[in-house]
Amino acid sequence: MVGVAVPQALEMASDTELKKTISESGLTKYGQECKKLQVESVLSLLRGKNTFILAATGFGKSRIPELYLNLLTKDRLGNIAGVIIVLNPLDALGDNQVEEKIRAGFSAINATAENFDATVANDILNGVYNFVYVSPEIFLDNKRFNNLYLSPAFQQKLALVVVDEAHMIYSWGLVEDGEHLRKLRGDTNRASAKSRHPD
Repeated sequence: MVGVAVPQALEMASDTELKKTISESGLTKYGQECKKLQVESVLSLLRGKNTFILAATGFGKSRIPELYLNLLTKDRLGNIAGVIIVLNPLDALGDNQVEEKIRAGFSAINATAENFDATVANDILNGVYNFVYVSPEIFLDNKRFNNLYLSPAFQQKLALVVVDEAHMIYSWGLVEDGEHLRKLRGDTNRASAKSRHPD
């Protein structure tokens, strides 16, 4: 099974070429110029780097993973093959983000304690959703989600993990023993088609 990845042509491109590609992709998708920080952030992600973005509300941070996902490898039908997990602190925020993603032409779900069942888990595994919003409680404490997330089949589809409100990581319990941070980073014993940088 071949997983979602940065296309070889983009891996081989110079930073200048990649920035141009990112900007053109954003202009085509959204009909407006990308902001410099958006382009730099997507470039960083395409280079396999962990990326922290600090920007004001309304800046367009949520567009960054969209731009990134649009540039990754597609399935044999030309559809987006990757899945982005977004940890968000409130279910209501997830609901709002799902609506935003759908308006932007992506499929998305806010997986909550109320709706995250075997059917939803199977849909996520099968790539029905491009964006999956989960609370820290689901990410940390839900056995079904844990089994899904750590499965080799899902790891092949996992394009990115985004932490919204990253300043909350400590209070969510992600750093207590380091295990949750390793899970978040994808440092598990698994095979993956994605390359990772040590930074």
